[in-house]
Amino acid sequence: MTGQIASRLLTAEEVAQILRLKPATVYEAASVGRIPCVRLWKGRRKTLVRFLAEDIDRIIRERTVPTTRNKE
Repeated sequence: MTGQIASRLLTAEEVAQILRLKPATVYEAASVGRIPCVRLWKGRRKTLVRFLAEDIDRIIRERTVPTTRNKE
């Protein structure tokens, strides 16, 4: 079971590539709660953060706006 969860963890760089953002923007969004994250540990200088792939998928689905086409 643990291997299944770990295989669905993404780095900030991977999330940034998916969302076409800079990694710093992903970290900032995570720090204020706009993107859910898993904080694996907090060190003196850095916190190890990962993101669940299903959370990123859910964010994309929830924030996708359907396109409307003008009928002529």
